Amino acid sequence: MQLNYLKTIHLIFWLLYLRNMRRVFFFIIFCISLGFASDPYTLSLRDVRPTMDKMFTYHVENKEFNQLIVKRSVKIYIEQFDPNRTSLLKGEVTPFLAMTPRQTRKVVNQYQRGEFAQYWNLNFMIEQAILRNRRIRHEQIERLINEGGGALSRTIPRTYTDYAANEEELKNRIYDRLVLEVQVYMKQRKVKEVSPQLVQKILNHRVKKRAAFEAHYLGKSERELTLHMLKAMAKSLDAHTGYYSPLEAHEIRAALKKEFSGVGVVLREDFDGVYVSNLIHGGPADKSGAIQVGDILVAINHQGVEDLTFEQLLEVMKGKAGSRITLGVKREAEVVHVDLIRQKITMDDERLSLAYAPYGDGIIGKITVPAFYDNGGQVSLDRDMREALRVLKSEGKLQGLVLDFRENSGGFLSQAVKVSSLFMNGGLIVISKYSDGEVSYQRNIDGRQYYDGPLVILTSKASASATEIVAQALQDYGVALIVGDERSYGKGSMQYQTITNERARAFFKVTVGRYYTASGRSPQIQGVQADIVVPTAFFPYNIGERYLEFPLSNDHLTSDTFHSLMNIKQGSYRDVARFAVPYLKPRESQWRQMLPQLVANSQERLANDQNFQFFLKVGKGYRPKKAQTRREAFSENYGMDDLQMKESVSIVKDMISISQQNSLQ
Repeated sequence: MQLNYLKTIHLIFWLLYLRNMRRVFFFIIFCISLGFASDPYTLSLRDVRPTMDKMFTYHVENKEFNQLIVKRSVKIYIEQFDPNRTSLLKGEVTPFLAMTPRQTRKVVNQYQRGEFAQYWNLNFMIEQAILRNRRIRHEQIERLINEGGGALSRTIPRTYTDYAANEEELKNRIYDRLVLEVQVYMKQRKVKEVSPQLVQKILNHRVKKRAAFEAHYLGKSERELTLHMLKAMAKSLDAHTGYYSPLEAHEIRAALKKEFSGVGVVLREDFDGVYVSNLIHGGPADKSGAIQVGDILVAINHQGVEDLTFEQLLEVMKGKAGSRITLGVKREAEVVHVDLIRQKITMDDERLSLAYAPYGDGIIGKITVPAFYDNGGQVSLDRDMREALRVLKSEGKLQGLVLDFRENSGGFLSQAVKVSSLFMNGGLIVISKYSDGEVSYQRNIDGRQYYDGPLVILTSKASASATEIVAQALQDYGVALIVGDERSYGKGSMQYQTITNERARAFFKVTVGRYYTASGRSPQIQGVQADIVVPTAFFPYNIGERYLEFPLSNDHLTSDTFHSLMNIKQGSYRDVARFAVPYLKPRESQWRQMLPQLVANSQERLANDQNFQFFLKVGKGYRPKKAQTRREAFSENYGMDDLQMKESVSIVKDMISISQQNSLQ
């Protein structure tokens, strides 16, 4: 999982899928299936240098196309096509991966002239590999069908550390990938035995999907070559800089804004066709009552879809709110045509959710925050958070609060500042430092605290970016205690982006600087350190900025910069010292003074919690045997309880109890 950024992100999504299958599955299929914006614009090689030069202007470190960028971009170009090392031979990639300084200088000079011969050569090599692999794939499908079910019991590696040495080794890898495809299908559908006919269907479908992917590298399309080059070059600058197609940009916008235009059907592709896997509650399809989960999509606007790839089908599905579309769906032997009007749909399943547990004469609130979202209108996290706090207070005296950020990978910086402000009584929140040395800051000038009691923020190794701003800022001021994995993800960089501008000529994000919180610290690489360690489901895995390719290094503000910022008047507040925190050290609040006792209590609880100890054991590799009786099942299963949330609530109870004892004394 340390090979590259894509593999790390894939691991995170896979873990989220295992942890909360329905919600994550819904979101992934949702994003790829609901009529995103088309990809109408043209790209040519003339666009490469102007686009990259603009990104170089913004970037915090890399300011020009140089030999280092050449080597990185060629490597990434290859990995974009063959991330698992199951398509190319070592002898094919070595001339590109081992270019001499003279060769890389030549590529730089060609770039200055708007020429990209080396990338054309690279793409031609990939084209030849595709033609060879299609022949091999056809042969290996026949082999797998002939060998039958016995071939499906082996453990197949998901990736390799190096490329195949020869064609024979490559054949075996392609064969193993085919086996893996069938195994994954069997596991997902809980199929114990498969017939040769079913294996053939599964593999035909997967081959069709692979062919659609490979088509982007065939035919010497200047547009596709340019897109692949820009993606590879942009990603070469650092781990979080990237270039995106309009289709990808639309997906990211939908995730950030939690809304999209569509009819509210969630589609999934299988070897039997494209079918409706879910309906968005309150969407046009749901309201019509004429479309059901399981229906097979056979026509759009009375035109058959059987010859369309999934991407082409999405292209036909596109449309603005208010436009009409007719879906033809097959249910058993009947085909029904349903007229629908697209509308703006809010992704409520991906917004804040809340719960509470009774405690004493009140409650302890639990708020799960999946992202820092904002659609520029009525949907934003800070609005939802204020409403959640109001609802919790209406249920009883709000004795304590847990904010669950475990699966939150970030979002809008502005939302991080606004959410932090809800729990602070003024003060500096985040400091931004740019490549030219410019320093800016954002602070809380509202002055109203919406909650000021015991507060725990539950984080994991997957908690990143805006999440880390909030967690570290509230830790700096001593407002909240951080509970969870030893550290968070470790993304302390800022990106300028054109993605949320639907009319942008090019969609990209580029790292322009680093951010720091009120202590002068940055979470870059090292993450936000937990005050109380309670391992989450992510604890066994190498997740984080440190495992990405080309991450920025960690640093912190100098004491001069820090103190000059802390001496700035805080809006209407004159007592600056009241809001200042020690340089590189969290403020010693009443909650932080309790830490030794809180840590001891938590460690004792976890050590005596058989469920939690079993959870740790499984995370470290233990695989229990199937239990035969109900009693054995309970002894070999850590249960359905959210163990980390349970412990976080216990920590909040300790905070309440110790605070009450201190008040009496």
